[in-house]
Amino acid sequence: MSKLFFNSLPKAIARMREKLIPLFFGLFLVVVFSLILFINPEPIAAWVNSLENFEYDLEVRHTHKPLKKDVPITIVAIDDKSFKAEEKWPWSRERFADLLDKLYKNGATVVAFDITFPDPEQNIVDEIIQTVKKTPQIQGANALSELEGMKRLFDYDAVFAKSLALGESVLGMVFLDSGVTTGVLPPPFLELTPEMTKLLAIPNKQSFLANINILQDVAKASGFINAAPDPDGVLRFTPLLLRHESGVYASLSLQAVSLYLLAKKIELVTGKYGNAAVLEGIKMDRLFIPTDATGRMLIPHRGPPFSFPYVSVIDVLNDKVARDLIENKLIFIGATASTIGDVRATAVAPNFPGIEVHASVAAGIIDNYLPYKPSWGRGVILFVMLALGVIYALLIPFFEVLGICLLCFSLSIALIFLNQWIWTEYGLVLSTILPITLLFILFLLNLIWGYLFESKKGKELKAVFGQYVPPAYLENMLKKGEGFSLEGESKELSVLFADIIGFTTLSEKLTATELKQLLNRYFTSTTEIIFNHMGTIDKYVGDLVIAFWGAPLEDPKHAFHAVSNALAVQQGLIALNKAFVSEGKPMIKIGVGVNTGVMNVGDMGSKFRRAYTVLGDAVNLASRLESQTRFYHVDVIVGETTYLQTKNEFAYKMLDKIRVKGKKTAVLIYNPICSAAEASGELKVELERHHKGLEAYFNQQWDNAENLFKHLAMDYPRDKELYEVYLNRISSLRQTPPGPDWDGAYTSQEK
Repeated sequence: MSKLFFNSLPKAIARMREKLIPLFFGLFLVVVFSLILFINPEPIAAWVNSLENFEYDLEVRHTHKPLKKDVPITIVAIDDKSFKAEEKWPWSRERFADLLDKLYKNGATVVAFDITFPDPEQNIVDEIIQTVKKTPQIQGANALSELEGMKRLFDYDAVFAKSLALGESVLGMVFLDSGVTTGVLPPPFLELTPEMTKLLAIPNKQSFLANINILQDVAKASGFINAAPDPDGVLRFTPLLLRHESGVYASLSLQAVSLYLLAKKIELVTGKYGNAAVLEGIKMDRLFIPTDATGRMLIPHRGPPFSFPYVSVIDVLNDKVARDLIENKLIFIGATASTIGDVRATAVAPNFPGIEVHASVAAGIIDNYLPYKPSWGRGVILFVMLALGVIYALLIPFFEVLGICLLCFSLSIALIFLNQWIWTEYGLVLSTILPITLLFILFLLNLIWGYLFESKKGKELKAVFGQYVPPAYLENMLKKGEGFSLEGESKELSVLFADIIGFTTLSEKLTATELKQLLNRYFTSTTEIIFNHMGTIDKYVGDLVIAFWGAPLEDPKHAFHAVSNALAVQQGLIALNKAFVSEGKPMIKIGVGVNTGVMNVGDMGSKFRRAYTVLGDAVNLASRLESQTRFYHVDVIVGETTYLQTKNEFAYKMLDKIRVKGKKTAVLIYNPICSAAEASGELKVELERHHKGLEAYFNQQWDNAENLFKHLAMDYPRDKELYEVYLNRISSLRQTPPGPDWDGAYTSQEK
């Protein structure tokens, strides 16, 4: 034992030395990537942020919580239909008043406007008064007095205000970094102390575009509708809080939800980090809404655009909306019309309705679906990258190529699924793009190193596959470098069995030398045809040839190539038999069975002898089908799966429904005649008559089937033996009727 150990020790040390370079570079890359994440220097930080955003955009399209069927939110859209009906914009506030009246009449709980009303609406009577004053011939005290008295009837701001006062309404407003202040600012959502005003990082806005006083006084609340796209223009976060001086104001969606949920207590949640106070979220009664330090939250998308229930404004005004879409709902009103619609680029779609962003935030708060990026997320990813990177860098130099691939992909997939599970279960949004990128760089490093200094895969492939596939096919495998494997795997393939019929009788007519020469010529011809049809030789067993399609290289049309090969082998046999006859040798006839199905394929055997072969029930069935060619007196029989995959490429004659020996399940079998393009009109008529005969047979219409088969036997003498099979079976079934539950299957006694 000790001698064996010391003999193997130098080899182990030499192998370790070979691995030191990729191992060193692997650990070096782990350290570099970890430092990048920890230090986050510019411009690398922007590149890393772009990668993380790309990953987030991919994930949010698949990792989101679908809306419930009874979602308590409806979007009332000023869509193209509504815009066309009114034919102008902006609409009169009389129309908005009518809309509110309809909504509250139908039981709306809260109505939020993704619209601002910063200026008074011009009263049409004022315009008339000005016209009268400028026109001497129609001036008069009575006329002006009457007009003044009529002003209130056309004061649509007052009409709208009256409708706003009917229920829980929320108006929109916009904060600006600079510019002229317009409208009246409502009371703040929260008031900060001077100390907290300095400590918290909630953005301070200098001016605003709010609503006129008459509307603001009666509205239950107002919320800002600002959007905050990322530097790439994509809206991933939305602000819930903004500050104007010491007052903190809430977004439209947050204000609307607080009214809808009848929130009694709202407060900011902050954390102490040394002397700094950092905003962590908003507490609404018992509900915690996580935010970043600036008061933003990730938009909790619920699907692609228009995932929420939408109704048209014009349909509401015309009483064409079902009450259950309005009653007890939180209503968001906003524009989606192509000319005035608020459309945003978001993580889920490049064109996403702005009103649906508000609805998504509101639904997320109501459903408590609030994914967020924790401030400590980078630390977790740094730890994961260090741990996985070091383990991976230490292990992969000692793996073969397949092992490296499996390790890299399995770790990457595990990270992705773990990240999705954390998101789904806990709402934490973490980025795994850097750890996965590191794994793939390490993977490529070792793959290149192995290719340059260690890989002997090409020689191994030539040694193993050279006996199974043609040289050109082998070169194609080597060029691709992928899509094939020596390892055992289960996959759908097509397999062919070709056997000489009456071989024992044939062998008795020839000497051993003549028999060997005849077989060699037959095998050479058949193998060449198989190679020309992209096939792989499995083995020769006596006079039997076994080949398959779909491995070692992928072949999506393996069934087509197998059937084409079966017909080509029969055609090749005609030329070969002509040569045999001219030489005074006996003609040979072969039966071919083809089947498609899932089978095991790989390099199998023992340490003494191995072979690249196929195994499984689908292979056994192909063997049984080949033996049935003698019973049905046809050259080729294919299984049902092969037929289904190639029925449009070949003209087929259905033969029977049989239960082969060793199987309980019956299968349909078919005889391919020629390619579909070569099928003549006469052949199509023959096949139609044949299939009518089989249909009568399966329906136990014995007289009709017998009559059809007899005429077919007379009209097509070449198939007389096949039709005699059917006629004899009908005679037997008449004597022993199968019963009403007969499935038409014939149980074969032959292997």
